[in-house]
Amino acid sequence: MLTVFREHAGSWIIKVALFAIIVVFIFWGGYSYKSMKASRLARVGDVYITYADYNQAYDQLLNMYRRQFGNQLTQELLERMNLKQQALDLLIDRMLIMQAARVLGLHAGPEDIQAEVLSVPAFQVDGRFDRQRYVLVLQHNRLTPQAFEQQLARDLTLRRVEAFIKGQALVSDAEVAADLQFRFNKVQVAYVKFDPQSFLDKVTVDEAQVSAFFEKNALRYQEPEKRVLVYVPFVLDDEMANITVTENEIRTYYEDHRDTFHQEKQVKARHILFRVKAEASESEVKKVETAARQVLEKARRGEDFAALAKAHSQDGSAQAGGDLGWFTKEQMVPTFADAAFAMKPGEVSDLVRTPYGFHIIKVEDVRPEETVPLEKARAQIELNIKREKARDVVYTKAREFADAAYAEGDLAKTAERMKRSVEAPDKAVSATDLLPKVGYAPEVMKSLFSLGEGEVSDVLEWANGFVVGQVIAVQGPRIPPLESVKSRVEEDFKMERAREAAQQAATAFVEQARTVGALDKAASSAGVTVQVSGWFSRSEPDEKLRLWGEAAEAVFQLQNPGDLPQAPLSHQGTFLVCQLVGRQDPAPEALEKERENARMRLIQLKQNQLWQAWLAKERSLAKVEILHQL
Repeated sequence: MLTVFREHAGSWIIKVALFAIIVVFIFWGGYSYKSMKASRLARVGDVYITYADYNQAYDQLLNMYRRQFGNQLTQELLERMNLKQQALDLLIDRMLIMQAARVLGLHAGPEDIQAEVLSVPAFQVDGRFDRQRYVLVLQHNRLTPQAFEQQLARDLTLRRVEAFIKGQALVSDAEVAADLQFRFNKVQVAYVKFDPQSFLDKVTVDEAQVSAFFEKNALRYQEPEKRVLVYVPFVLDDEMANITVTENEIRTYYEDHRDTFHQEKQVKARHILFRVKAEASESEVKKVETAARQVLEKARRGEDFAALAKAHSQDGSAQAGGDLGWFTKEQMVPTFADAAFAMKPGEVSDLVRTPYGFHIIKVEDVRPEETVPLEKARAQIELNIKREKARDVVYTKAREFADAAYAEGDLAKTAERMKRSVEAPDKAVSATDLLPKVGYAPEVMKSLFSLGEGEVSDVLEWANGFVVGQVIAVQGPRIPPLESVKSRVEEDFKMERAREAAQQAATAFVEQARTVGALDKAASSAGVTVQVSGWFSRSEPDEKLRLWGEAAEAVFQLQNPGDLPQAPLSHQGTFLVCQLVGRQDPAPEALEKERENARMRLIQLKQNQLWQAWLAKERSLAKVEILHQL
């Protein structure tokens, strides 16, 4: 890593990375009284929260949600999550915790900080702390030991207070028993499904109804904000031919990325799974094992393994003939991995027992563990270095262009003067559209859609280079004329009417079943089919019915065989009329297996509840003043 910093000290990537790290610690550092007063956002007791603190917290939360949601993180979703308030609440809670730490005597001391620093692998040489390396690593990140250790002290203190509060959570045996009964009690139901799809052909449509439906639901068809853009792409591929790479650079890259070129042993295999439930009795296990051995004999006689998997395997790989592809030993549960990695290509295993059931494994190929030699990796390394160098060159050109375009205020004129090609989509684009010559670039579009009319962007990065753009015009959200979305409106109207018809039919059927006392009697006169689920619990839904959420809870509230819910259950777009067939207590041995898991789950739940309750109490007792609205 240090070699990378030395080799690319002038790289824009390293500069940006170091700047980001420096900013983090600046935000935690001191300000002059004047600058603090000008940037105060809130006060917690006698401590102020600054806009710099807030901006850092907001960016951290935003990056966390970007990693979590990826391209699905829209501006609308961010607004619903109220990210601004989340960031401020996080800072207030942090201040309250630090203040409580003083009262509780839980501040991290010098010996705690020293122990934490000594344990960090990045500061060690041959497994032991090295002072010179510690200082050098911090210097390369433009940090001082004092600043780093101050931040470390704050982090340790926050963790200590949280651990102290959560450590007071207790769970009784009675609570564990009640939780197990709640989660593993089983029911069986008879049910009739009313699917709106089956009512679609009975729905009639006329112009007046469609028009009224459109007016009532106009916002459903609203088109998003669009923008007229011009932009200049700076493409890495345009510079690649001019980049040279030295032998020393290739060897340095190889040494710095050795882990990248090391490949663990891999196996390519198929399997056939016969599931065994955790609470299965010995007789049930024996029955599954017997069935599995019959298929095993067929596999060993040379019958097509993929065909056997399609016919018998009870997991998601069945349709692919049991194909698991290539995997390392760590990617599979230990007993499965031990068996697969002990076999040769073409071999079929004996039955292998895992928590999922019995497996039959056939190994198709094996890749031995190896470190790719430099000569074999040379071409890829050279390409990687070229792209990195090209990115530096392209960024410099994009930076120069962006500064000039910003100064002139006219991207097209700047491009003409600097002999750059301008891209201009032939129509206004939305934030999710693809840009010609750029393609899918959500971060670029997000930045462009944050600009006002006439504004020139900064240098924006995309997968194959950089973009500098200008917003020519902004078109706000609009509701299109009915004629342009008529077919879609008609489909929505029909589905809504079909759903209403399905619900009405289900409601009438509930009353009929309640009158005659049984689902099957009502079904014969109504011309519908009654189905019966398997036994299922809250923790293990029926594989066919897949009842969950409020619908499942309504079923579990039924006490006696023959009971019906008061109304149809809305479930996955359909309406269900259910009647309880029976209830079944879980086997004692099954509950015993789950007892410790239940205890740990309840402890974690109580710890989180206790922590949130403590924070809420501290907030109610503290003097929190918001000085400026976000």
